[in-house]
Amino acid sequence: MPMYTDRKTERALARREKKARLIQKLSQLYHEDTIFIRLHSGKELYNLFDPSPLQERELSGDIESYIFKELSYKSPKARIALTFLADDISLYDGEIMRRACANHFTRRAQEQILQNRKSLRRWLYRLAVGIVVLAAFLVLAHFCRLYADGHPFFSILSESFGIIGWVALWEPATYFLYGHQDERRMLFNLMRLRHATVTIKSMESS
Repeated sequence: MPMYTDRKTERALARREKKARLIQKLSQLYHEDTIFIRLHSGKELYNLFDPSPLQERELSGDIESYIFKELSYKSPKARIALTFLADDISLYDGEIMRRACANHFTRRAQEQILQNRKSLRRWLYRLAVGIVVLAAFLVLAHFCRLYADGHPFFSILSESFGIIGWVALWEPATYFLYGHQDERRMLFNLMRLRHATVTIKSMESS
């Protein structure tokens, strides 16, 4: 289905397009990896619950999951090609399927850009909250430590405050170390699929 985005997202996508074109030119030095998808009919390519025209329709969730699973086995430097094998596909239907693939992965890239931006804002907010919470609990732990001599309760309380303070930074640290990289990798793969060579082959002709 069509997706309407703001100018900021469009500019971000344009920058990604330039980077993807550069990567595509560099990838000419490497081999091309082809992902083959067998379809019983052209209708299997689309999300049946999407009422949009075929060229604007979302791809089937099963098809997309399979493509990403196969893409995970490919070299990140290789050029990607998608070859769909289906029964009795006309030239017109094949062109519509190629447009649908390009439009689908373009929309998915736009969605991922928006998601990455929201995740970054959420991370900055939670990082600021975590730092404030950490500072507050370390102060409490320090005061409890002053009364810890001869009072095991204050010693335990001091250790607990310190642990709670550091746990407040656990989620921001996890996103910084792993989540951010996963989102960037997803956007990179979407741009690879956006510029993939799509071939539609009829099983009868092949």
